[in-house]
Amino acid sequence: MRIIININQARDADNKRCVRVRTGYYFNAGDSMRVQNCGVEIYNIIVDGFGKGFTGGEIIHEGLKK
Repeated sequence: MRIIININQARDADNKRCVRVRTGYYFNAGDSMRVQNCGVEIYNIIVDGFGKGFTGGEIIHEGLKK
């Protein structure tokens, strides 16, 4: 499993410069169910942390990516 965090410069709704954080994850064919479940739990902790502790930017949680 891979957890992806992309951080770049963007424009917010008011057209001001801001930081954009995009998070997502994907699985490999060889990942066991135990690895997948553990990875999703870690991803949810990251989502919760960004959602509560990050201000002044745009946060996009994409979840499972194909």
